[in-house]
Amino acid sequence: MAIERFSFGDTDRPRSNPYRGRGVTEGEQGVILTIDDDAEVLNSIRRTLIREGWVVLTASVPAEGLESYEAHWQKIDLVLLDYFMPDLRGDEVLKRLRLVNPQVRVLLMTASDDYVPLEMLNGGVCGFIQKPATRKELMRRIREALNHHLPPSTTPDEHPA
Repeated sequence: MAIERFSFGDTDRPRSNPYRGRGVTEGEQGVILTIDDDAEVLNSIRRTLIREGWVVLTASVPAEGLESYEAHWQKIDLVLLDYFMPDLRGDEVLKRLRLVNPQVRVLLMTASDDYVPLEMLNGGVCGFIQKPATRKELMRRIREALNHHLPPSTTPDEHPA
């Protein structure tokens, strides 16, 4: 897992992040976890998100992404998740992410949605993006995913009356 911090060249200097999510105060930036086995795609997304003002966690294998989410889930605003990866497909990763946090926000990424289960595309995730995507399209889909309505859920530390 890689956590990107703030050593930027002039072209990588982050903008102010207008998409800050829950629990992020003024002066802090939102956090996006990207899980993708394609190093080129992962690095491209990482650079784009840093320029847009996000703190970026990356994982090139699903198990690493799950470990990262378990360790930092309370600070992660969104998970960008590739569907076709070795060891675990995106739907299996999503199930495990939801065991940690039923309210996890996931934006699914794939080059082909032909084999992605319909239940995942129709409500299992906060959005879908076809790879490769432009910076503009990626940022539009991230905004949509962050504004996606999630149904209320009982979190592990809440106890119904």
